[in-house]
Amino acid sequence: MRMVRATVAMLLALALLAAIACKPSDEQQAAGSPETKPETAVGNWEIGEDWYYGPHSISGDLLVAVEMETEDYRVVAQYLSTYNLRTREKARVLEVPADRIFEPPATDGNRVVWASLDCNEAEQQPPPKNQGILNWDVFLLDLSTGEVRQITTDEYAQVHPAVSGDTVVWLDRRHGIGEQYPYPYDVYAYDLRTGEEKRLTLDTTAEGYDQVSMSGDLVVWADIRHADPEITSHPSNDGAYDNEIYVYNLGTGREMRVTTDPANDHCPAIDGDRIVWLRQFDYREADVFTYDVAIGLETQVSRSRYADHRPDVFRDRIVWTDARASKGNTSNDVIEIDASTGERREPAADIYLYDLEAQRAVKLTSPTNVGFSLWMNPCIGNDFIVYELNRQVGPIVYAMKLSDEDGGSPE
Repeated sequence: MRMVRATVAMLLALALLAAIACKPSDEQQAAGSPETKPETAVGNWEIGEDWYYGPHSISGDLLVAVEMETEDYRVVAQYLSTYNLRTREKARVLEVPADRIFEPPATDGNRVVWASLDCNEAEQQPPPKNQGILNWDVFLLDLSTGEVRQITTDEYAQVHPAVSGDTVVWLDRRHGIGEQYPYPYDVYAYDLRTGEEKRLTLDTTAEGYDQVSMSGDLVVWADIRHADPEITSHPSNDGAYDNEIYVYNLGTGREMRVTTDPANDHCPAIDGDRIVWLRQFDYREADVFTYDVAIGLETQVSRSRYADHRPDVFRDRIVWTDARASKGNTSNDVIEIDASTGERREPAADIYLYDLEAQRAVKLTSPTNVGFSLWMNPCIGNDFIVYELNRQVGPIVYAMKLSDEDGGSPE
């Protein structure tokens, strides 16, 4: 694929990285306990260092990510790049100015969306409380033509976009008021055919730390309308924050509350009628749950209590990061010593897959030969999973081809 160099107009469109980022009731039990298979799936390989992707960065066999070149830990060049998971071909499709910050892209078909910010503006406000007041905007690239479009122009933050078909959705800060932190957001949608923008949330209650996810006409997000406003830490640190998952149907114009659990439900993703999310019970205590919109059924997926970071879903397969090996330690620079036993716990996490049809869990990763075995941030599409080996000096991104036994399709 030919690389398209950004024009002066495109400079406003471009971006760098905002990459990342449960006790069940009786009626929430899965239909049978998952069985863990310890061996690693075959067919995994390295994509490269300094690739940054997000929860919606795979469409078909194509991964879209931010690729960075560094010298002495300084970014000297960055690109919007694609990687074909079946042919293993890389292409730099858009060169990005080094003075832009942008979130990892989301994609569907030939369309890629991301949120972008000028570095100079970012430096005027200290993180992490700057995101809600800075002028992030959403942009779209057509991979087939190389055309870049600016979708939003409002002066406040529009972040975490996703795209499905002819619709782009994002979290929007324009109606946020007061000093509440984390900042509340709205969910907006934009019709690429008509140019019409629509506010989906009646009140400004979407969780700003979280992602908005979309599949077809269904848009899901974590909502703070039932949360405790006195809790100002990152919501994943406290189950009492009590976010709930909501879904909006663009076809019917109706909103529906998905969860009612007193724990903190956040980090939703959707594919078809299936929603997955993380249910946080306490600090370092979480599990993955799923909800079938078509039949109204919630099911518990993981049972380790150490699910971590965002889960992802494609058809009947769910993937997530699980830190049971380290009892929840996913900090890449912290080694813990148990005061009572003297046990040393190095950071460790693995990628797990749950096949809803087979009703079993599969451990997909194994320990590394050097350093910490901190496998994180899985993203799934077709028969492939993309994930990373998390390190202090930047991640190494890997891909895995699922075998038929692991829940993938045969070659």
